[in-house]
Amino acid sequence: MAKTSIADPSYAESDIRKQSRNLRSAQRSSRADSRLRAGPAVVLAMVALVSLVAATPASAHAGTAAHSSYEVRPGDSLSIIARDHGVALPELAAANGISDVHLIRIGQVIQIPKSQPVSHTVSPGESLSLIAKSIGVSTAELVEMNGLENADVIKVGQTLQLPAGSSVSALAPTASYPGLPSKLTSAPERLLLLPSFERWAAHYGVDPALLMAVAYRESGWQTDVVSSSGAVGVGQIMPKTGEWIATDLIGEPGLDRWNPDDNIRMSAKYLSWLSGYMGDMDLALAAYYQGPGAVRAVGLYDDTVEYVTNVNALRPYFQRA
Repeated sequence: MAKTSIADPSYAESDIRKQSRNLRSAQRSSRADSRLRAGPAVVLAMVALVSLVAATPASAHAGTAAHSSYEVRPGDSLSIIARDHGVALPELAAANGISDVHLIRIGQVIQIPKSQPVSHTVSPGESLSLIAKSIGVSTAELVEMNGLENADVIKVGQTLQLPAGSSVSALAPTASYPGLPSKLTSAPERLLLLPSFERWAAHYGVDPALLMAVAYRESGWQTDVVSSSGAVGVGQIMPKTGEWIATDLIGEPGLDRWNPDDNIRMSAKYLSWLSGYMGDMDLALAAYYQGPGAVRAVGLYDDTVEYVTNVNALRPYFQRA
């Protein structure tokens, strides 16, 4: 049996099909006329509905700092609300009497404090991640807010813009290290070096407590100490040793022993290298003090043995809680 197609010129609808089609068209026209005769009330209702849909935010978390309150929705967290309204998390929690920032409920009305953005001047030893942690935001948010190209590069004296209500002093550096020696806890400028120790120890695979203990034994975490032999700074890096570490081990000859962060970085890399070269961490500590060549050639001097013992005794003071 031959098949027919609408595209076939010989195809013709039957009168019944034509009548059925015409009837459906007439019904649609009748319904349209009825809607038009319903008057302006229907039209206004439709306009209102369109306006309501258009006003619905694209994101469930949309918000602006101009709002004085916000009702918690499914999927919200206090940190998200703080971020979307440009308010520091600690400030938002305090303004609402919230002791546990992880506990809010759907329908709860959060009051948004109105305050202006604040600035912060970078101090020695600070990192962007520490500053971000102290004010309850992400490092990425501070990078975006300040137009930074590299989250790992901020300079002492640089001014950073922080969200409204932020306060870097909200983070007590000693909270994570309850055993720190009293000479450090009474010297806030030295405690600012903690992020550098943590960062470079992690970067080079060294135990941060060991790195901190070495630096404490070497200089007491003082950035401007110079020994009689010319060793400089926190890790007491000698001139030639510093040049070799920076150029050959790290590949950045521009590192400066007088810069506390650079000094700690070189100390961490040197300890990491010595650990592999000497094959033992105690021998690595001995080589840090005495020199790897001398340790291999003549063994440990008496004062070297004492140095290794002291560093190992100091290590528990720098364990993170």
